Amino acid sequence: MTGADRIPGSSVVGHLTDIPLWEAELILSMRLWRESPEGQAEVSRGFARCYGPAGGAAETRGFDRLLGALCRHARRPLTWHGLGCSCIGADEAVLQTFVREAAQGDLAEAAMIASLIAPAAQAEHLALMAAQVGRAMQGMARSAPPSRPGRPGAATPVLH
Repeated sequence: MTGADRIPGSSVVGHLTDIPLWEAELILSMRLWRESPEGQAEVSRGFARCYGPAGGAAETRGFDRLLGALCRHARRPLTWHGLGCSCIGADEAVLQTFVREAAQGDLAEAAMIASLIAPAAQAEHLALMAAQVGRAMQGMARSAPPSRPGRPGAATPVLH
């Protein structure tokens, strides 16, 4: 066990290759978004490729709002694995499940999951934002092959 294993939310609970493409893209996009402005621009370009300039900008705003609200309201700082890491951390898995349930239309389940991350007063609003993001990510996965399988040489440290 390394020191990273003791960071809340960092425990390995799965691998990107074991989940549906759109969910892996969601996790990778969240990692990119958190990494840098360049990562945010890459995520934005992905939305624009799929939805066009105006639609892509709208989906980017929705993605930004969701991640901003999650980070702002989280009970503790969320933990992310590095871009080149093929593992899924516990926090990432909770967010993946949260967005998947919302995208499938089970907003009550998504709000319950959101209440694990943030105060219950924020849960329903977070679930509504997650539904939009999840549907957008599903559309991207249907329309194109993955834009990035991960960047093994990325400067972001891998937590384990």
